[in-house]
Amino acid sequence: MTTMPLMPGWARALWAVALAGVVLVHVRHAWVLPGQRRWWHVGHTVMALGMAAMYLLPRMAHSGLYVAGVMLFTAVTVTEAAATVWHRRREGVLNPLWVSSTTDKLAMTYMLLSPAVRPAVLAYAFVVYAAGQALAWGLALWDRAPVLRQPAPAAASAFGRPVARVGLGAHSTPVTRTSLAVMAAGMAYMLAMAVM
Repeated sequence: MTTMPLMPGWARALWAVALAGVVLVHVRHAWVLPGQRRWWHVGHTVMALGMAAMYLLPRMAHSGLYVAGVMLFTAVTVTEAAATVWHRRREGVLNPLWVSSTTDKLAMTYMLLSPAVRPAVLAYAFVVYAAGQALAWGLALWDRAPVLRQPAPAAASAFGRPVARVGLGAHSTPVTRTSLAVMAAGMAYMLAMAVM
């Protein structure tokens, strides 16, 4: 993440441009969508901005930015973890989208830490996680998660019990799914560079 030796400057710039596109997608959704979806998109906007900054601004020349990033993403991670628990209590079901979003922010915090204090084993775990996320979003696998499907009004109960309704469902447009896949792939690459 400091020099990204396997990627020339023009490719880092292309990643930054792709992430700027991700920012635009999520800003638009944060602007027009209500409730949990708005805040989920705000979190992804902040994440895409942070990743673009990491691609464009090397740690050696901008160490203060990385320190501020650690503080910001620590706060965002804690906030999203609290939101995950709160929504779990409110909705009666653990929403995996909030869990994954919190994990994304934890990975961002890890990437922004000084290399001297980052355990390499976590980088490997986060690479596998981010690559899985890129596939899951790219192949629309999140849309198939049973807990994220909204029941039809006629199917308000199953076996005499209410069906859980989550405030943040996974159904996304192809543009949104692509933006999330691009962001996850960019994260997997940065994390892989961290252990090379």
